[in-house]
Amino acid sequence: GEGQLGEVEGKIYRDWQIIDEIPHEARLERYGLDYGYTNDPTAIVAVYKYNGGFIWDEVTYQKGLSNKQIADILSNQPPALVVADSAEPKSNDELLLYGINVLPAQKGQGSVNHGIQVVQDQRISVTKRSVNIIKEYRNYLWMTDRDGKVLNTPEDTWNHAMDAGRYAMETLNIDV
Repeated sequence: GEGQLGEVEGKIYRDWQIIDEIPHEARLERYGLDYGYTNDPTAIVAVYKYNGGFIWDEVTYQKGLSNKQIADILSNQPPALVVADSAEPKSNDELLLYGINVLPAQKGQGSVNHGIQVVQDQRISVTKRSVNIIKEYRNYLWMTDRDGKVLNTPEDTWNHAMDAGRYAMETLNIDV
């Protein structure tokens, strides 16, 4: 269609911008961390506030990382609070022992959809070097039933960086 990329039907997030780099005036707010290891990657997303919106920047997206390696990656970034998957309290405790300022993400009934709503209500930009965030953004979809009707439940694929960014943003004081 005239050289333009279309939007996939059932896509969760829409209208994000891809930018060249993080502007100097942008302020680092949080890191989001979604643990992975064998089958799934560990995703770390830096979230910046800029000009009334937010910028997501991929820090890492890699399988096979130990908690020590995750702590080393975060230690080499500008300091900010890390909001990590609460399903891994032992990993979060270990990161604390390594000196990482980590807080568990809030989870519970309806928390995924609530977090998606928080993110959807913001203007989001992504740095062009964040290739895995961009790939997930383009492929993160709502489930559909057998008749093709879109359901209000996200598919459990293409969501590692999406979850990490959502964890970070849910703890910010955002007016929604």
